[in-house]
Amino acid sequence: MGRMLSFDLAVIGGGPAGLMAACTAAERGRTVVVLEYLPSPGRKLLTSGAGKCNLTNVLEPDEMAARFACNAHRILPALRALPPSALRRWFARRGVPTGCKDGFHYFPVSERARDVLEALLAEAQRHGVRFYSGSPVRELLLDGGAVAGVRTDSLEIRAPRVLVATGGNGYPALGGRGSGYELARQAGHAVLTPVPALVGLRTAERWPAELAGLVLEDAAVRLGPKASGRGELLFTHTGVSGPAVLDLSGRINRRLLTEKQLTLSVNLIAERDAEFWKRELLQWSRSDGRKQLGTLLARHFSRQLAERLCGISGNCAELRAAGVPGGVRDSLIANLTKLPLAVTGSDGWEKAMATDGGVPLDEINPRTMASRLCAGLYFAGEVLAVGAPCGGYNLQWAFSSGFTAGSNS
Repeated sequence: MGRMLSFDLAVIGGGPAGLMAACTAAERGRTVVVLEYLPSPGRKLLTSGAGKCNLTNVLEPDEMAARFACNAHRILPALRALPPSALRRWFARRGVPTGCKDGFHYFPVSERARDVLEALLAEAQRHGVRFYSGSPVRELLLDGGAVAGVRTDSLEIRAPRVLVATGGNGYPALGGRGSGYELARQAGHAVLTPVPALVGLRTAERWPAELAGLVLEDAAVRLGPKASGRGELLFTHTGVSGPAVLDLSGRINRRLLTEKQLTLSVNLIAERDAEFWKRELLQWSRSDGRKQLGTLLARHFSRQLAERLCGISGNCAELRAAGVPGGVRDSLIANLTKLPLAVTGSDGWEKAMATDGGVPLDEINPRTMASRLCAGLYFAGEVLAVGAPCGGYNLQWAFSSGFTAGSNS
């Protein structure tokens, strides 16, 4: 057996949730240790927002919570405990002011994720938090229905409070390995099967690969009557990606656990419906009747995409606008506004920015982040099944849930 140490709180995971919890608990006078699997903490944080770190956004807690896939009332207490405005003040007081250039997303003014990480580490150091990196936790120490500490390969940590903040499965090279799920199971928790989220989708159709790199600036995507996404749509070598589909990818991958494929419906220009295109085609037939349909369609899209749309709508690229048969016209309008794409899978964990699934929120006290099943055990961040969308939500949740856990542990 390795060395035995004692602390008030053992934090498993040195990401944003774990670091915020450690800082908050240590500021309250707790002795805290952070156990990180990787050689140094915060590696995934350094890559967030393409290295710029989209900390949060402009939404108030209630509106923000409504955009998560989980029941809003299970995450609202934490979001209200440390709302976006308070999070920005927290970092500003520690030398990391934030700014919002696009009217929605907040980044550090420096646009450096490293500044965010260094502020967290400096705060932890100021309050005496101990760090052990390269220390994967193998098991929880349990005693009569309560947590008593943790064990690594070389350490036995005795602690009456343990926080699991290990994140999800995404980006395994940056620490995403799902170790927290096994620890949760050791304490009697269920785990909703994790699937990749915020990840590109693979399609049965091969033609998107021909358009790889092409971006539609504002597309609307639907999956059935209730699930939808809107924003940039990127064609890739395997299918589609971009904000318009990223937020849907988690629930799509969950359904693909039991279904072979799902069909997305894509409106290539979100604000233009079928009636718009009917009028446009009618106008072309009257004023540009001798021009080819592919040429006219290229006024709205790249030539390559225009030709592809014509190809799947009856090979109509060379038809004169004044002589488009009604069936071809209807097919083209349908593909412009409800383009079907058969999704068969995703780009997987290696490229997943987040995880859908994890420890169910109904097994957690939302006001404290404490386990309802094991006394002294807490959870924070992406190890919980919250289903955060893209755009600062995941980091806000990590910080808010870590703050709540640190305030109550």
